[in-house]
Amino acid sequence: MLPNFFVAGCQKCATTSLHNYLVQHPDIYLPAQKETKHFVMDDRYKKGISFYESSHFVGVKGETAVGEVDPDYIYFKEALDRIKLNFRIEKLKFIFIFRNPVDRAFSHYLMTYRRGIETKSFINAIACERERIESDFKSKMHFSYIDRGFYYSQLSSFIEVLKPEQILYLLTEDLKHDANSTLKKCFEFLGVDSNFTDLKININYHRATIPRSELLLNEIVRKKDTLPQKIFRLLIPNQKFRHKLRGKILGLNQTSALKNCRLGMNERIRLIEFYRRENQKLADLINRDLSHWNKIN
Repeated sequence: MLPNFFVAGCQKCATTSLHNYLVQHPDIYLPAQKETKHFVMDDRYKKGISFYESSHFVGVKGETAVGEVDPDYIYFKEALDRIKLNFRIEKLKFIFIFRNPVDRAFSHYLMTYRRGIETKSFINAIACERERIESDFKSKMHFSYIDRGFYYSQLSSFIEVLKPEQILYLLTEDLKHDANSTLKKCFEFLGVDSNFTDLKININYHRATIPRSELLLNEIVRKKDTLPQKIFRLLIPNQKFRHKLRGKILGLNQTSALKNCRLGMNERIRLIEFYRRENQKLADLINRDLSHWNKIN
């Protein structure tokens, strides 16, 4: 059984929360692995659609809505091209969820920085973003802080091949402020029981954090073959367990980004103006008032 719907975007717009809410419905099936990246990563796509199906959808037991949540599918153009080659596109449904692109960009930066991938300040990172994301796939995946916020431009290729009834547009604030009504809308769109309310929704998935200790982050992640890493490998030879323990240590090294790291006012104003025209195009398309995205606070 292959998917009949995709939550195709956008990154850092509450797709993890949406995944965890949707999967609670008894008539919705989502793979245990959110974001398979099958249609964006060449090495996975080359294994074929049968590999995709057998790896992620063997657990389907007659659910009406079978899908996948991967926010990279809106951003990487090859994803839609590959989906069209392997599915009857007119039979699919797509959900897109959007967030103020300024907040999305900074949240994306914090995630990449927290993981030890980013070493630059936010201002320096966006200054060299274009050069970085044009260099290779990996850089485009990680450093596309500003570029991913051009939602309307990314939607254009989907609009060309999909009918309006195949698309559901959501905002992150919809899920945050009225999750029950938003999920009911999702259930209706997917053709499952919209009266299902046995949901755990008061959980904060992927809250914004930053490292407590830069030294610990450097020694465990950023630098290669450090003394702590050598000791770690010696004491814990099992790579899988070592990776899991490493993740727990890094998790303990996090503290709230909301209290310790904020986007500067001048930078926020500049980015608001940068996105203003694109935001209006999106607002017109989805018939939503997005003027609050232009507010400074």
